[in-house]
Amino acid sequence: MAGRVFISYRREDAAPAAGWLFDRLTAHFGPQQVVKDVDLVQPGRNAAEVIAAAVASCDVLVVLIGRQWLTAAGPDGLRRLSDPGDSVRLEIEAAMARDIQVIPVLVNGADLPQAGALPPSLVGLARADELELSPNRAEADVVWLVQVLDQSVADRQAAQAAQAAQAGSAGSVGDQRTITAQPLGWQQSAPVAPRPPSAGQTGPGRTKTMRRSRLRSRTTVLIAVGGVIAAAIAAFIVLPGSKPAPSAGPKAQQTARSGNFSSPGASSSPSPVASSKVILTDDFSTRSTNWLDDVHQTAGTYTGTGTYRLTVTGADGQNELARPSNAAYGLGNPTTLNLSLSVDARKIAGAAQGYGYGIATRADGSGDFYAFVIEDHAVAIQKWVDNGARVSDSPASVATSALHADAADHLQAVCQTVDGGNAVHLELWLNGKKLVDFTDQDHPYTTGYLGLYVESISDSTSTAEAEFDNFSAAQL
Repeated sequence: MAGRVFISYRREDAAPAAGWLFDRLTAHFGPQQVVKDVDLVQPGRNAAEVIAAAVASCDVLVVLIGRQWLTAAGPDGLRRLSDPGDSVRLEIEAAMARDIQVIPVLVNGADLPQAGALPPSLVGLARADELELSPNRAEADVVWLVQVLDQSVADRQAAQAAQAAQAGSAGSVGDQRTITAQPLGWQQSAPVAPRPPSAGQTGPGRTKTMRRSRLRSRTTVLIAVGGVIAAAIAAFIVLPGSKPAPSAGPKAQQTARSGNFSSPGASSSPSPVASSKVILTDDFSTRSTNWLDDVHQTAGTYTGTGTYRLTVTGADGQNELARPSNAAYGLGNPTTLNLSLSVDARKIAGAAQGYGYGIATRADGSGDFYAFVIEDHAVAIQKWVDNGARVSDSPASVATSALHADAADHLQAVCQTVDGGNAVHLELWLNGKKLVDFTDQDHPYTTGYLGLYVESISDSTSTAEAEFDNFSAAQL
């Protein structure tokens, strides 16, 4: 997929970062697919037209924002951004006018400008979800940025292909109506939690043995898949005391909803991480946090290469959960904290349609918890319930291209108690896309353990194994 990326920046503000990023993006996208430094504006040429043409040839625009980006002044002493002819301003305006996604990337410790400090034509930039390139984790940050760019390019190209197909279909029957693609737009830039360098964590040790659920009922809040998978997974409602339809099989997944549902990229609200406090990070290069599976301690292992692996062998929902037993802020034990958890995860082993891996929260030690999982070409939030699903109403399946086949994905899980403890709000983000926005109002789980999670959901016994890196927990 040959996407084009435009890098917008001020030379006096972020030239070194722009050069460094240009080298890494060209290594990924190709030397002809990354654009920066519009030097084509020769005397006698219209700068706005030249910049607009260059931006229009790209799929996404990355705006590098340093500490002087907002206040940089021209030879006349006036703020450059206030000049309608300022090249940086023209670049962003050209992208917004063409519904090209604009992703602000903060460098050198800069903050995202507030709307009141921006020209009216750029106020949308203040509502975008920014990313960051930090000197002490630049390589990890650029890997995450590339994942977000890949998704942005894929989305835009899919929209363009759909527009072309629709226009062709309309033309074949003599329909002369104008066909407009669904805008992807700058406001859909991807959220990302700050990821400071990991440090050794200390805290209370293990106080309670967590039991793993076996053949428990579960409510799957959403399965987001590519088109064909929807027909392959049975979706039905289980009420208290009821039994699944015979055709569904013993491991069939119940689809349920009791709150708000959002399709990928549909919501303009930022991730809660934007106003959160990071309280734990772990790149698994040391054992200081001591991730531990209480029931089967051999299920989880440090690889020695900066990752953590978790394995389960079984069927029909057998699973394992490893918690950070030495984590500070009480995260090694049951907690009531509202949290945003994120991790880079990839599958090592798993039968087709028979595995899940990701993050679990609010685990009570007896098998009830929320799980945010990646399955075979699907993603889902699961609510594990002892006595069957307690919610009704099922949403439609949602197509997504957010999964990276045979590679690591960045999974983010948000769990927040709301409504005075009468509900829990859950969100699942994958590679910068919010795929689920769900509020559990039926016997919600307001306290419990958190951890890395893997499950075998096949009918026959199989092994599911996943590898995790770059874990982060932020208090909301």
